[in-house]
Amino acid sequence: MVLAGIMLAEAGQMEGHMVVHSQNYGPEARGGNSVSEVIFSDEEIDYPRAMGLDLLVALNQKACTENITEMKDDGLVIVDSTPVKKCLWGKVLRLHLQREADITFKDPRVVNVFALGVLTPFCDWVSEGSLVKAISNRLPKHVLDHNLEAFKLGVNKGKGLKDSTSFHEMEGAIDV
Repeated sequence: MVLAGIMLAEAGQMEGHMVVHSQNYGPEARGGNSVSEVIFSDEEIDYPRAMGLDLLVALNQKACTENITEMKDDGLVIVDSTPVKKCLWGKVLRLHLQREADITFKDPRVVNVFALGVLTPFCDWVSEGSLVKAISNRLPKHVLDHNLEAFKLGVNKGKGLKDSTSFHEMEGAIDV
């Protein structure tokens, strides 16, 4: 998810926003728990850490549990519903993110770009076009088309969920 955060931050910069990206790895490093925060503003950002999350994407239970306390009251949590069994939050989208990457793309590594696509319709700070450019800038040519397909599938899934869901009235989780 760190690479997805970098791409999200780059897309925000392309659109003229002030952006700060920070990352934190657990002691396991590769394959372990990691956190990627992206802050957007139209004014100078004077503190490089998030002081309340509007969106949280959690691909495992530890990421969800450790970061849910940072959510703003009206924030949206997107979780991979296979490893995340418990998410005590009002606005939750539960999707089979890793399973979709495994089955549809036969590649578990596209899960971060697929998740980035899902969150795109819910993030007003960046456009789909800027994210496509950022992904294209960051990924090598031999995996680019594959990842862009995953991103576009995620965007379409996110758009469908946003259009079909009244988040202001939602009191529980949506399992997709």
